[in-house]
Amino acid sequence: MSKTVLVLLGGVLLTAIAQAAPLPSPGAVVTMDVDYFGCRSLDDLSHVVNLDWVKNDKIASIEYGTQHCVVLHQGERFMVQDASAVRSAVCLRQQPRSSDCVWTNAQMIKSP
Repeated sequence: MSKTVLVLLGGVLLTAIAQAAPLPSPGAVVTMDVDYFGCRSLDDLSHVVNLDWVKNDKIASIEYGTQHCVVLHQGERFMVQDASAVRSAVCLRQQPRSSDCVWTNAQMIKSP
């Protein structure tokens, strides 16, 4: 299963295009548009994105994300708890299963 996740994430990471996206407001319900990482730490997410989009090191990005984050799957619904315009990231939580949120790139979500 982990090889499948890496292949799917590899495809997403290879096709991702960095562009500005409007951030949803806290309390908004969003859906993952693709499989992507969700990290408890904004710094961990920034490291994943930096490896992927700045350094163009897809393998290192996937390895780091796999070790430090979880995979959020396409179609999963979340509530936005927080947002960082500077890092183009949102902190998402699944209701009612968890009160914790995980940070993901805002480009990987869509409004339902």
